[in-house]
Amino acid sequence: MLELDIKKDLGDFCLQVSFSAGDNMVALFGPSGSGKSLTLHCIAGLVTPDNGAVVIDGLTVFDSQRRINFPPQKRRVGYVFQNYALFPHLTVEANIGYGLHQLPGHKRRSQVEEAIRRVRLEGLEKRLPHQLSGGEQQRVALARTLATEPRILLLDEPFSALDSAVRGRLQSELMQLLRQLPITTILVTHNLPEAYALSERMVVYDAGRILQDGHRDEVLYKPRTRSVARFTGTKNIFQGKVQSVEAEHVVIQSNAFSVMAPQQPCRVGQEVEFCIRPESIMVVKPAQPLKEAVKENLLDGVIVDQLPRGSV
Repeated sequence: MLELDIKKDLGDFCLQVSFSAGDNMVALFGPSGSGKSLTLHCIAGLVTPDNGAVVIDGLTVFDSQRRINFPPQKRRVGYVFQNYALFPHLTVEANIGYGLHQLPGHKRRSQVEEAIRRVRLEGLEKRLPHQLSGGEQQRVALARTLATEPRILLLDEPFSALDSAVRGRLQSELMQLLRQLPITTILVTHNLPEAYALSERMVVYDAGRILQDGHRDEVLYKPRTRSVARFTGTKNIFQGKVQSVEAEHVVIQSNAFSVMAPQQPCRVGQEVEFCIRPESIMVVKPAQPLKEAVKENLLDGVIVDQLPRGSV
């Protein structure tokens, strides 16, 4: 469990965010430079906020008013950095056991072996980081973090350095692993498919502020602002006026066309912005018979160009 309410002013940039997270994965999503990684640094104790509080599993690790500020090593936070931060001169098992030096030898070996088993690194224990693939290095970084039995797991762009085929496989493996280990996990990413696939909840960032916080489908299909719509891949954004409000839908008139939209809290005559997600658009030929269910929101148009995208 995480409860976060912090402010950090860096002069030319100010982070001011507040959210909570339970025993699941929450994606901090938004453009580069919006404050996502800085939030992780504040949670981990690598950066001290100016004001606010950070509570992990009921333990207050930072509180500006009460002058509480636990050092990173006492917060029991697991942090997987973007570049993995492995020690190049240490073997896989030595990297994983690095944070366990305070434990007795037998206990340390046991936790290292368990972490290796969890991420399926058996047989690679004696290798050095440069002898591993990118995916294997990432699993070592994750195993090193899990071996310390953290209260919370922070993942900072963990898949950005991997090619698409490896990325997809490791995302699946990570989800399977976290289902076995109920732990609050905060994922930082600016990759929308990754945020949507790995987390049920998304916190959308921009310029140090939270624009929207909610279930991934709510963020994707009910963006609260034009910026959230743009960040989540919607380029079809229009202005219009509410013509009618019915029990299950509203009718909006734009300059060129009218559409029927899901019911929203609005009034007749209200000026609104609305968007149409690209996957919600179906192209049909004039002579093509239509099912009754798709006879709403029919707009006439002409295809003026095509851009081959393969299977994307």
